[in-house]
Amino acid sequence: MAEQDSKELILSGMTVYTDKNSTRAKKYFEKACGLNDAEKCKKLAEFYFKANDLKKTLEYYSKSCKLNDVKGCMLSATFYDGVIKGFKKDKKAFEYFDKACQLNNAKGCYALAALYNEGVAKDEKQMTENLKKACGLGLKEACDILKEQK
Repeated sequence: MAEQDSKELILSGMTVYTDKNSTRAKKYFEKACGLNDAEKCKKLAEFYFKANDLKKTLEYYSKSCKLNDVKGCMLSATFYDGVIKGFKKDKKAFEYFDKACQLNNAKGCYALAALYNEGVAKDEKQMTENLKKACGLGLKEACDILKEQK
């Protein structure tokens, strides 16, 4: 039997998952993610989220982020931004929002600007730069704040 590509693996996993065989489905998802397909890693994270395994959820969202998936970066950041119960605020939120911003995600730039506006990372120049980028990417809230600053 020929080696399956990541799309075939995820389809097999979804079929098995629909049939309520989550253990087999997980194997397909893991194998697909192991092929460094960001979308498949994100699917695996969603699988673990539904199974209420937040550490594994974060692990696979983080991997999808490393593979340049913006949604994976934004969702990883929420774990470290004090949003997810059981996870405390951590500087890693900054890293994930920064990566999302580098990938031209307006909300990532906006969140990064907010982090530059508070605490240890306070830097007005960086805050403004990230607001400008978020505004340029079409986020109205960022444009409104920039107008207020003038």
